[in-house]
Amino acid sequence: MATGAMDGRLHKRIEMCYTVPMKRTVCLLTILLALLLPAGCHRTPGPAPADTASPGGDAVSLLPLPSETPLPLAPPTPTPDPLLAGDGVYTIGWLSDTQHYSRRYPAIFLEQTRFLSQNAERLNLVYVAHTGDLVHNRDEEAQWRAADEAMRALGTIPYGVLPGNHDVSDEDHSAYSHWFGAARMEGEPWYGGSYEDNCGHFDLIDAGNTKYLFVYLGYNMDESGIRFVNETLAAHPDRVGVLLVHSYFDSDCTLTDQGQLLYDSVVLRNPNLYMVLCGHRYNSRCIPAAVDDDGDGAADRTVLQMICNYQAAGFVGGDGYLRLMQVDEAAGEIRFYNYSPLHDDFVYYDTEEHRSENHAFDPDGEQGVVPIPWMAAGS
Repeated sequence: MATGAMDGRLHKRIEMCYTVPMKRTVCLLTILLALLLPAGCHRTPGPAPADTASPGGDAVSLLPLPSETPLPLAPPTPTPDPLLAGDGVYTIGWLSDTQHYSRRYPAIFLEQTRFLSQNAERLNLVYVAHTGDLVHNRDEEAQWRAADEAMRALGTIPYGVLPGNHDVSDEDHSAYSHWFGAARMEGEPWYGGSYEDNCGHFDLIDAGNTKYLFVYLGYNMDESGIRFVNETLAAHPDRVGVLLVHSYFDSDCTLTDQGQLLYDSVVLRNPNLYMVLCGHRYNSRCIPAAVDDDGDGAADRTVLQMICNYQAAGFVGGDGYLRLMQVDEAAGEIRFYNYSPLHDDFVYYDTEEHRSENHAFDPDGEQGVVPIPWMAAGS
């Protein structure tokens, strides 16, 4: 209907309402219906039906694709923790020749022992050994204070020390005795006994299924010191003997004069001795020695002879490297490796730059795996 025609009829209906009073009510209702009906019938154009083609292509192709629930990402494979001791595995820590730390870089010495203390549970750390040269200058009190603070940071972890050539002289043991003499260790449950105010001593440690005897002898050894070691080993035949000395190997892993004396007088004579640990010279190696105890021409036991000394590595007294020996009795093996908490690193001499330094050694000796010799011998 044309808009003009509709408006004309509406005007006529309004006139009728004013000229015929009795139909006023009906007229008003008629007017209201006339106004409402066009509005109610009016339809706003809606969207085109779904099957109607749209400019530019099929309308269906313009609809959003149904969303898919994304597959969950696979959890990342955890990186194995090489420091974590597994079930039944325990760790023996080893420090040596910390002299330059005590002299110039005491924070590194302290970081080493704090690392051991703070990670004792992670490592299942049962013992820490120090094979001498705690300080560089025996007459410098500040160096002894640095060594004292660092070793005390081990807390309740059992440990043992011995004097190196920088800690004592033939005539003077006084500073070593003051800081690390027998009085420091007496009363500790693992401490077995002293020789010449802790210039030699022994510790008794039980770990896993093994009963250990750690026997220490300082740098200036003599016949009485050798006798102390032999008597101690003989008095504990049921324990696995570990001999700790300062000088045993030279840097090429040949025996020093003291090393030859110890090999002939101690290693060959004690069938319960299975390890020798030393420092003094520059290297990190494990040299097994086959020993014929009964003289029948066949080896009866293997002695693991080890040297570990990083004092020449880097330019800060050794770059914080120490040795960790993880004993896995179930696997029948000892995994040994060196670690620097300063750098969170395991091998120092694996770069050309480091191999060009003075006193560099073969990086293959910085880690390895060996059979547990006392288990192989049936001890």
